[in-house]
Amino acid sequence: GKVNCKNMKQDCPVPACPRATLLPGHCCHTCPQEKTPAPAFDTFEYFQDKEDDLDKPYNDRSYLSSEGLARDDARTEFVALLTSSGPEPWHPTSSAVAKARFTLLRSYLLFSISYERLGRPSRVRFSDPEGNVLFEHPVQKSEDGMLCGMWRTVSKVNVQLLRGEQLRVSLVTRAQPSGEVHGHILKHRALFAETFGAILTSSDPTHLGAGGMAMLTLSDTENNLHFILMARGLLEPGAREYPWVPLHVRILHQGQTLREVHANITMEDPDFAEVLNELSARELQWWLVQGQLRIVAETEGRHARQLAGTITTRRSCDTIQSVLCGADALLPTKTGAVGSAKLALHENGTLEYQVQVVGTASEVVGITLETKPRRKSKRNILFDMTPSYKDGLAWGTWQNPSARDAHMLLQNELFLNVATKDWVEGELRGQVISLPYSGLLARY
Repeated sequence: GKVNCKNMKQDCPVPACPRATLLPGHCCHTCPQEKTPAPAFDTFEYFQDKEDDLDKPYNDRSYLSSEGLARDDARTEFVALLTSSGPEPWHPTSSAVAKARFTLLRSYLLFSISYERLGRPSRVRFSDPEGNVLFEHPVQKSEDGMLCGMWRTVSKVNVQLLRGEQLRVSLVTRAQPSGEVHGHILKHRALFAETFGAILTSSDPTHLGAGGMAMLTLSDTENNLHFILMARGLLEPGAREYPWVPLHVRILHQGQTLREVHANITMEDPDFAEVLNELSARELQWWLVQGQLRIVAETEGRHARQLAGTITTRRSCDTIQSVLCGADALLPTKTGAVGSAKLALHENGTLEYQVQVVGTASEVVGITLETKPRRKSKRNILFDMTPSYKDGLAWGTWQNPSARDAHMLLQNELFLNVATKDWVEGELRGQVISLPYSGLLARY
C-alpha cells in the first residue's frame, strides 16, 4: 500500500527548560523528569479508530487463515519441480515432469506429488547435496498421477538441510532405478496463497528434461489472477549466447487465446510472475475452476521451445474437513449436538460433500456452506445442502462452484452451518479447513 511519511519534529512543543533531552524512541525533546507530551498525531489511536469504523467479522474466535497457518513456526511449506535434467551425473532421459508440495510439521515431512508422462513410481528418494540417500519412501499406491507420503522423524541435521534448500527429491521408476526425475526442495513465497496450479510438459516429446509448473491464485477482493511460472529446459541449449530470451505466455480456452503476456527471462532468473487483470465472469466462474483453461509458455528465436499444461484446482493429499459444534455457532449454543464433514474438490470443479449431524435439540431445517459473515444479522450462503439431508446425513455434489468459491475453500475461508427449528440462525457451525495428510490409510 501507499505510505505517507511526515516529519513530526515540526509539531513538537517548545520545551520550557534550557536543557531538554531527546529520549530514545521519542520524537520530541523533553525536560528532565517532565511527563512526555502526547504526540501531535497519535498513529495507534488513528488506526484503532479506523478499525472500529469497519464492519467487524462476527464470531471470529475460531477462525484460522491459511496465511496464518503458513506462517506458523511449527509448519513450513516447500515445493519442488522435478524433471530428468539436472547437474552431473544426471542427463535428460525422459520428458516426465512432477510437482511436489511438502509440509514440514514439527519433525514430520508430508508430501503430495503429482506427475505427468511418468510410469508408476516405486520409491520417493531424498538425498543430500553429495547424492547420499537420506530416506526412501516406498510407493504402495498412486492414482491419477498423484502419490502421497510421509517422512517421519526427520533429524535436526536433515531439517537444517531442508530449510537451507539443500535437499533433493527423486522419483524412482522401474525404467530408471537411479531416479527418473529430480529436483531441489525450495521455499517459495507463493505457496501459502496457491489455489490453482498446472504442470507444464514439453510440446515436443523429444525435448527431454524440459518441464515447468505454475502456481496461481485469485486476488482477495478483485477478479485478478496472479501466477508464478517456474520452468526448466526452456533456455537450453544455446541460450547462453544471449543475455536474455523473450518469453511468451498465453492462457487459452479450447485453443483460443484469452490473455497473453511477454517478458524476458535469463538463465539466472528463469521464473516469471504476472497478474492477469479483470477476468470476465464467465472465465472466472466456469473455465478456471472446471479445468478448461491451459497455460502455454514459449520462447522465441533460434532455440524456441514450448511448455503447456492444464490449469486445475490445487492438488493435494490433505483432507478437507470440518468439526461442527455449538460453541462456534453465530449465537453460541450448549445443546450437546455435534457434527462432522468431509469434502473433496475434484479437478472438474465439482465439490463432493458428506455432513453428519447428531444430538440436535430439534429438527434440522438447514445445512449450508457459507462465508465468514461481515455482520451478525447477515449470513452469506454459498450453497444449500439441505435438500440432500436425511436421517442425520447430508451427502451429495455441488456441481458448479465458482473459481472464487474454490479459492475460498482452499484458503480455509468457508464455514458449515446447521440450523434447527429451535436455533434458526444455527445450532452448529464449523470452519472448513484442510487437515495435513496423515498416512494412516495409505496401506489400504
